[in-house]
Amino acid sequence: MTAPAIRQFSASSFRYLAFIALWVLVWWSATLMEYQPFISLWFPPAGLSLAAFILMGTRAFLPILMASLIVGMWMYLQLDSALPYIEQAYNSLMLALSHTLAYGIGGLYFRQTVGKWDIQQLPQRILYFLVVTMLTTLLAAWLGIGAFLFIDGMDWVQASDSWINWWVGDLAGAVVLTPFFILILSRLWNHDISWLRPTNERRASDQRKRPMWSHKITLMLVLVGLVIIADHHYEHPAIAYFILFISIPQMWIVFTERMEQTVFSLALVSVVIALWFGFYGVDEHALTYQFAMCVVAANAYFGLAVPSLLNQNRRLHHQTQIDALTHVATRAHFIEIAEAKLQGQRSNDFPLALIVFDLDQFKNINDTHGHLIGDQALIMAAQSVRTHIRNCDLIARFGGDEFLILLPEQNLAQATTTAERLRHSLPAIPTPKGLVPIKASFGIVEIQAHESINEALQRADQALLEAKRKGRDQVVSS
Repeated sequence: MTAPAIRQFSASSFRYLAFIALWVLVWWSATLMEYQPFISLWFPPAGLSLAAFILMGTRAFLPILMASLIVGMWMYLQLDSALPYIEQAYNSLMLALSHTLAYGIGGLYFRQTVGKWDIQQLPQRILYFLVVTMLTTLLAAWLGIGAFLFIDGMDWVQASDSWINWWVGDLAGAVVLTPFFILILSRLWNHDISWLRPTNERRASDQRKRPMWSHKITLMLVLVGLVIIADHHYEHPAIAYFILFISIPQMWIVFTERMEQTVFSLALVSVVIALWFGFYGVDEHALTYQFAMCVVAANAYFGLAVPSLLNQNRRLHHQTQIDALTHVATRAHFIEIAEAKLQGQRSNDFPLALIVFDLDQFKNINDTHGHLIGDQALIMAAQSVRTHIRNCDLIARFGGDEFLILLPEQNLAQATTTAERLRHSLPAIPTPKGLVPIKASFGIVEIQAHESINEALQRADQALLEAKRKGRDQVVSS
């Protein structure tokens, strides 16, 4: 084995050992937050296992299985079990397999499908993640309960009483912590996680935002403390629901900080909730706090998608208003503006003129020089007209090589003068065979107070046809 191969093997082995150690450490930290024997408000290893399968694929199977097996044997040592070591190892292996298989199925399914289905927008990916996580943790609870029944670790009565708490605990750990662990593992394995990030994530100065960041986190932690202390003191079931108010500072973080800070704040607050929950022993409201953690996390993830949605809406709105090729207005946007101008004309009695023009012999340009040259002819003609009209005028591409121009406060004679000026200003387009002059025919009307935009367009189109019949490259008014 060559020296580079040895170094690569050593680095890979170190990363796997580091992952196993991290998994065991995360499990151990969860045991410190138990409010009943073997029952914690959440189960952080669920988030770590799901994150590992999503990010690492099938390579996560063996280290997760090994870590789960180590934890199982550790639990038997804590219990000072009288079972033979072989039986302890066998039982631990069954429990480890149930956990690894459940999160392997969910994580690998998400990994394989998230890039293939029509879920490329961030809100769709978030919803898909939440659904997969819910089903994966439910499967983990069922397989785990089944493994305990198989090894005679519990009876059917205990199983029916335990599966909902098992599921919700895993769900809280997976929903809240999976993105956090994805960030950590991506650093360890140098994986690309661009699919996780909002497309327009803000990159403001961290130096300016650090004080406010600490204030927001402090506010969240104070709210958590006040709610749990009040819950412990007053023992009223409604008080626990006030934990949902941490959504307010959490959304403040979502909309003002980076994605990493949002994910970290969720992880930190969830740890504090679990710690204080266990310390004050308000376990009769466990489901309330567990579901609150899931709801706050889901809201935060969808909040991350809001800027992406706004950008998408802006792009779609731009596409409805601006022609992609010539960068002038679209036909629909032109009609909308023209109708508004027409209403103003009727209210204020000012003239409004309409020009329809198209490029002469445009088909010949395409056939002789190719469609790329034809596209350049359209672009140059549109830009030439736009630079020679007023800011209040509007040019739009009607379709193909036909364009519209709206001229507020110009009568027929003024519009005719404008059209002649535009016709003479049209440039020549360079081609491999030399310069080809761009020529156009123009039809002009002054919109009457009694007619609609479509009626005016029909009259202008007739004037354009008359210009074509007269030999092209001229202006005809109607």
